[in-house]
Amino acid sequence: MGKADKRQAKLSFSGGEKRGAIPAPRTGDADAEEGSPEMSVRAMFMELKTSLVGIDAKLDQVTERLDRIRSRVDEHDARFETLETRTSEIEDARSGDREQIAQMERLLEAQRRAFLPIKRLLSQAGIGFALLYPAKLRVRHEGKVLYFSDPKQANKFVRRLPRQRGAEAPGGVSPEDASLSDND
Repeated sequence: MGKADKRQAKLSFSGGEKRGAIPAPRTGDADAEEGSPEMSVRAMFMELKTSLVGIDAKLDQVTERLDRIRSRVDEHDARFETLETRTSEIEDARSGDREQIAQMERLLEAQRRAFLPIKRLLSQAGIGFALLYPAKLRVRHEGKVLYFSDPKQANKFVRRLPRQRGAEAPGGVSPEDASLSDND
């Protein structure tokens, strides 16, 4: 490209005006010739403006989606917090239940232990017995099966046994009084 071509290019780019001159204001696209640099810039500007409007609309859509996601996250956080609260309440209740269960086990153990002297006496006398759960003594004597939930009644029954064999037992109970026991 020669010097004359470069000068022509400068003049055509600046709209044919000389350097330093103030260009006349343009009122619209009608003043610009089709294919001129001003028309190209305006077309690019319009494309850019259209693109920006499209981007702005997409940005609004993305913002709406983010808001919906945030609200879902907030809902899940609230549910999770409720679940954590309920879980801690259940764990607290279970620990209370464990304490209750331990207390009940101690009471049951004491009830079963109350039958120990009676079991020794029955064993020495050769009478069949079994300690049933939770704390019930089953005695097989003279073809009968007797059940005792109360160690006092079982003790009365055992004390009358020597009397039946001819020995005296203090505060003995006659065989008819054995009907006071818990028969199941």
